[in-house]
Amino acid sequence: MSEPTPQAGAFRPDWPARAGQTIAWRGRAWPLALMAGALFACNLALQFPGLMTNDSVNQYAEAVSGRYTDWHPPVMAWLFSVLLRIHEGPAPLFVLHMVGYWTGWWLLADATRRGGRANMAFLIPLAGLFPTFVFLNASLNKDVGMAAAWLPAAGLLYWYRTQDRRVPLMAGMIIAALLAYGTLVRTNAVFGLGPLLLFALAPAAWLRNIRLMIAAVAVAVIAIPLTQQANRILFHPVERQAVHSLFLFDLAGIAAHEGDPSLVAPRASLNAEELRKCYTPYWWDSFSPWGSCAGKVMRPDDDHATNGDGLPMQWVRTIAAHPMAYAIHRLKHFNSELMFAVPLKHIRLTPEYRTDNPAFKPLETITPRDVRFDLVRKNPTVWPVTWVAWAIVLLAFLARAESSPAVLLARTLAVSALGYAGAYLVIGVATDVRYHYWTVLATVVATLVVLPSLAAGYRRRSRVLLGGTAAVGFVIALGLAARLLDFQAWSA
Repeated sequence: MSEPTPQAGAFRPDWPARAGQTIAWRGRAWPLALMAGALFACNLALQFPGLMTNDSVNQYAEAVSGRYTDWHPPVMAWLFSVLLRIHEGPAPLFVLHMVGYWTGWWLLADATRRGGRANMAFLIPLAGLFPTFVFLNASLNKDVGMAAAWLPAAGLLYWYRTQDRRVPLMAGMIIAALLAYGTLVRTNAVFGLGPLLLFALAPAAWLRNIRLMIAAVAVAVIAIPLTQQANRILFHPVERQAVHSLFLFDLAGIAAHEGDPSLVAPRASLNAEELRKCYTPYWWDSFSPWGSCAGKVMRPDDDHATNGDGLPMQWVRTIAAHPMAYAIHRLKHFNSELMFAVPLKHIRLTPEYRTDNPAFKPLETITPRDVRFDLVRKNPTVWPVTWVAWAIVLLAFLARAESSPAVLLARTLAVSALGYAGAYLVIGVATDVRYHYWTVLATVVATLVVLPSLAAGYRRRSRVLLGGTAAVGFVIALGLAARLLDFQAWSA
């Protein structure tokens, strides 16, 4: 299929004679491929061979032993085991992540070029250098693996949609494999999967905000048991009851807000003062085997019976009996995860950093300088709440927009980002920027592909866009005020 000729109206008529050569150069595929390849090489050289985290060290050990557990989704450990045949250590997986990541940006850029926006196409790969992305990409973790699979899948789907071409069988198989890996490598990825499946399979008329939202919920409900069963069949992992960390965290949160330590029994034995010191909305880690309050929790984490029906039913009954305490606990944790109304360096408020136990060593030493410079390291562009708020504005603005391929992709990614982020309201157990990598990445891509529409909306003073931008600014202002005023009410 021949490449589209760039529209003359997209370029300044008073350019010199060589403008025709520039237009022709921008209309070709190879400059974008060269640009993406150069960025990939720089990213690789800067961070090679990748950074192993505690999670990836455990998954690598499973790959070496060939015995998997379900504490982490076993597909990443299995992939590690396959790559061990190439080379030991983190390098092969890091390279694979970067190949997927930069291929995704190239596909998005080339699709934009083929859609007749050559100038815009050259801006898109540069977004891959967003500092948050580059920083996170160094780590070999599930969040990066999910993004490195889903980004090229979305890019390839968009590449075919911009050309109004049917996806051929081989490309469809690649897309399916990428979506499957991204879904299996992160347990809660199912909450962002539905919109991507709809984008892959449904006609343009179906890709409206409400239908995408319904797809996000429906697919998640169906995919949760299916992915669990797939893991059991494919990898035969040893069960470690990772979900019990959520049950324990929620029980501790309810107990702390009700002032009743007995609500955590028999899983944990604490008095009121111990519960106050051990619980934090920041994460469940203080009760984990590596946490400062680990000695208060009964081990191993099997399903200890409570009146004959176990921890899951204790969790359900306790939530039913204390819904307000549960809601407050979950909202405080969600606030922490989104890094919204929190004080500077709010990890310093967790038991791991305020403990009086000299035998417990914190993960890092926090100095007054670290606290002061936290606003620089974690500025508003890093806060997940900024991107969640903007994704909502973007969806509202695009609700009645013409259904071009760019608008369809933007809606899809915005709903996927919000579905994935929103799930942490009920399932989150820890605070870290990486947990919202897909939320931020998907929202950035959604913004870029409809940037001309956004610019036009600002020029015509769209009320939705202007009001939404003001609302995002208000969210950021509240976050800044909380940090500068050392607001701790929602962090304890």
